[in-house]
Amino acid sequence: MQEQTYVNDTVRVPLPDGGYYYFQALTDDIFKVQFVKDSASDLQYAPVLNEPIPLKVLQSSDQIILSTESVTVEIALDPFVVSYSDSDGQLKTQDLGGLVQSGDSTFYRFKLTEDESIYGTGFRALPLDRRGHRLLVYNRPQYGYGWGEENLNYTIPHWSSSQQYGLLIDNPARAFIDLGKAQADEISYSSAGGNLTYYFINGASQKELLSEYTLLTGRQPLPPRWAFGHLQSRFGYRNQKETEQILAKAKGAGYPVDAIILDIYWFGPELEDGQMGRLDWDREKWPTPKEMIASFAAQDVETIVVTEPFFTRKSSHYTYLSDNKLLALDSVGNTYDIPDFYFGAGGLLDIFKPAAKEWIWDQYKYIRSFGVSGLWVDLGEPEKHPHDMMHFNGPAHKIHGAYGHAWAEMLYQGYRIDYPTERLFHMGRSGFAGSQRFGLIPWTGDVNRGWSGLRAQTPAILSMGLSGLGYMHSDAGGFSMTDKADDELYIRWIQLAIFTSIFRPHADAMVAPEPVFWPAETQKIVKKYIDLRYSLLPYHYALAYENAQTGLPFARPMFLEFEEVSDGDDQQFMYGSSLLIAPVVEAGASSKDVLMPKGDWYDYWTGRLYEGGGKTSIPVTMDNIPVFAKAGQIVATSPGTNHAGNYTGETLTLTYFVGDEGAETALFFDDGVSPSTLMKNAYEVLKITSSIAEGRYTFTTHRSGQYNGQPEVRLLTFKVVGLTKKPMELPEEATWDGSTGILWYHVTLADADEWSFSKQ
Repeated sequence: MQEQTYVNDTVRVPLPDGGYYYFQALTDDIFKVQFVKDSASDLQYAPVLNEPIPLKVLQSSDQIILSTESVTVEIALDPFVVSYSDSDGQLKTQDLGGLVQSGDSTFYRFKLTEDESIYGTGFRALPLDRRGHRLLVYNRPQYGYGWGEENLNYTIPHWSSSQQYGLLIDNPARAFIDLGKAQADEISYSSAGGNLTYYFINGASQKELLSEYTLLTGRQPLPPRWAFGHLQSRFGYRNQKETEQILAKAKGAGYPVDAIILDIYWFGPELEDGQMGRLDWDREKWPTPKEMIASFAAQDVETIVVTEPFFTRKSSHYTYLSDNKLLALDSVGNTYDIPDFYFGAGGLLDIFKPAAKEWIWDQYKYIRSFGVSGLWVDLGEPEKHPHDMMHFNGPAHKIHGAYGHAWAEMLYQGYRIDYPTERLFHMGRSGFAGSQRFGLIPWTGDVNRGWSGLRAQTPAILSMGLSGLGYMHSDAGGFSMTDKADDELYIRWIQLAIFTSIFRPHADAMVAPEPVFWPAETQKIVKKYIDLRYSLLPYHYALAYENAQTGLPFARPMFLEFEEVSDGDDQQFMYGSSLLIAPVVEAGASSKDVLMPKGDWYDYWTGRLYEGGGKTSIPVTMDNIPVFAKAGQIVATSPGTNHAGNYTGETLTLTYFVGDEGAETALFFDDGVSPSTLMKNAYEVLKITSSIAEGRYTFTTHRSGQYNGQPEVRLLTFKVVGLTKKPMELPEEATWDGSTGILWYHVTLADADEWSFSKQ
């Protein structure tokens, strides 16, 4: 072998079959490993970290050892094996043999230990532990999918291990990841060429792994605050009159609505062979769109419209785009014609081409001129993407996974330049690793409106969160495949969706997704949960802040919060660190087995105390799914809130569930609109700390930070749940309700406050 070199914090090591590995440490826990054969590639899709840090390097005739404060990388030269260990000497994984090329295919192999679980790889209707599967990495839709579907709209070549490490392959090409299926003790990655760089990520826990991964790939900016309300949607509202009537019906029935979403019919009356790509209003069906949107805005309802990257031959822009080579091309440089596209023959915008980006952004500015507040980009896998289609930066099969990623980046950058005082709301069905940093809000595609579809949602949402996409959510109620309106299924789906980042009932034309069209008994239950969604806005918004700061998702697998829990049940999750949610995903269920980690847990509905440490069978009715609060935690609500966009948090209820250990809760407030609130520190954090000493419970509250529109005072009501008798030494502002066993304490908070009571 040739002599190894170390230049500018980069170590170059030759591989036995030719080419070099280049090693860099980007942080103490993250290593970049790049394969170079003929010339170095400057392609980088997922990461935002670029600058290496110094390495310690030891070298002998048969081994090189690289180290940071946290990671040791041992490179055996013959046979070639790269071993990754932490600072305690614990082996995390091994790269077995380095990258191998065979024709146009490339292969990586990594060691897999006997008891290792593997998570991630993106959106799959599979259990959280993906070990034993061979999975295609290729974004593609599956209409009406259900439980067991392996390959869906948003796949990610990233996985994390129960051994507390992660791997990211920064390659959007079509690929396969074999997670111990062909070879029980190996993970293999194979692709048809593409970018040949991977990243090793070390962590002491799953939380730390996720924090490091999102440090590498970027974190989600805050969306506009109205995004956390009820988004009314269907496929689709067919004209202006229908839209206005249905919104009026919903609001007249008392449903809060923060936004309404206009699907495909805003630009054309037909579904097939229609006007996809027209990007303008069908004035016959929508005669006064600007006035309509202004009317919605006067009711505090934002408007979101759908667009797609496809342009059918009938659409008004097709000829211009084709003539100017802004659509993807064939092998001889002509527009690549897609004759079998469901919505009509046409072409695909080459989003990688600078001129195409500029053109489509101009169209979005035109759309926004009508008052549109949010953008939904559908079919962005892309849904039809022939492998031999040519883009500005290469053939389709090599850059497929980056298509939605590039679209998200275009929107994000456009907003930064042209709308610097507004937050982007962008829903997209597909993307790549790191798309979260562009504000992408993904959803789980065209799911089957059935129990199999509902069962797929929780693990899909949790898995995406483990790869940085904390805003994954579903078409609540289910999208397609049956014209039967199943009240039980609808209720159970809504009950789950309330506890996800985005709440958006949505369906095809066969079954109405809006709650107002369901029977009165169904509406009674659904309305209670939507009201709960709004009352929990302080909790939701604090999770958005936490996600933006740390990368932690809203919905979390149990093992993310409790290290003593193994995989557990992927049909339950923690919503933040305080609430345990156990959706009901079986028809006719009268009970649900709930895994409660060690400690005490309170039934959120009744206040009943349960001892954790195993599974407990919880009776369920149609009214409720099991929701539990962790003892010692505070859950903040805002009573009477019915519009997320106007929420201020001036009046808060802080429910404390009595526990044996102290805790801290941080609530986040800002203007809900400005994209720079975090960067400019234009926000407030309200910290509530509980401490326990010798039977006395002490609560301190402190406000810090300022922003425009900030309330001068906040009216706080503490609600203490879990006391068995009246406490002693109560402050004057506290009252004891003997009939419910609840202690109340009221304070008008300008800056800070402290109060306490003795349990004895």
